[in-house]
Formats: sequence, C-alpha cells, structure tokens
Amino acid sequence: MKSVCPFIIIIFLLLSSCGYQFAERGAHIPSTVRSISIPVFENKTMEPVIEEEITSEVIRGFINDRRLEVADKSQADLIVYGSITAYKETPLSFDKNQNSLENRINVTVHLKLFQQSSNKTLIERDVDKYAEYMVSSDVMLTRAAKLSAIREVARNLSEEISDRILGGW
Repeated sequence: MKSVCPFIIIIFLLLSSCGYQFAERGAHIPSTVRSISIPVFENKTMEPVIEEEITSEVIRGFINDRRLEVADKSQADLIVYGSITAYKETPLSFDKNQNSLENRINVTVHLKLFQQSSNKTLIERDVDKYAEYMVSSDVMLTRAAKLSAIREVARNLSEEISDRILGGW
C-alpha cells in the first residue's frame, strides 16, 4: 500500500500539470490589441480566384485560433494586407512522351500587418508555400487535383501567417 501512494501522487502531479494553454502573442503586438481584419488579398498574378481561396483560409485560421477576434476593417485593431505576388507551376515528373505527370505550385504572398491606433506598419514580409498535384489525362481530375493543391497552399499560408503574427516574426 505504501508503494502505491507515491505512484498515485506522481500520476496526479503529472496529469494536473498537463493543462492546455493558449500561446502568448508575439512581442510586436501590443496587449491592447483584441481584433484583426483581413481584407481580400490583392492578386497580382494571372491565376484566377486564388486570392479568394487564400483570404478565406487566412480568415478561417484566425477564427479557429480565437486569440484575436476577426472584425470589420473599420473596427479592427490590426489589419492584415496581403498581395499574392507570385504564382508558379513547375512540372516535377514526366512520362516517356515528356508529358507532365506531377506539378508543383509555388505561391508567394507579401504581407503587411498594420496597427490602426498608431497608424503604423508592425510587420512587412513575404511568405512562400508550395504543394504538388498529379496531372491526369482526364482534364477534370487534373483541375480537381490542382484546386486541392491550391487549397493546401492556402491552408499552409494561413498557418504560417497566423503563427508569425501571433507568435512573433
């Protein structure tokens, strides 16, 4: 019985110290900041509607994170301005007839984090992400695979953007 008691105490101490906590905000974000606005990113590429995919995923990322409330631009403490400055598709593999079998999508987004109360840019950086997709002789399968890759890039960009803004660049 005496050997069971220390074991129970150790288990209790380990379990009680394993609480989930939200990560703190980066030092560049003042503690008074409570909300963020994310206007539709500007698309400076020839790839249609990519700005909608990326913007909606970034918004979703901040909503799910919950450390900052996503608000209208006129009421937000911070504004994330984004420009998609580069979109590139590169073939990665080929069949015997030199037809592409797999492509990589690279996307670069220029970000600017602006604080309204101080009328000051806190951060300005580029973020790059990529994803691959399989090319098929079926045009619809290829389009679906490409859209899936664009959505993967958008999710990865969203994660990187929120991590960098909330965790510190």
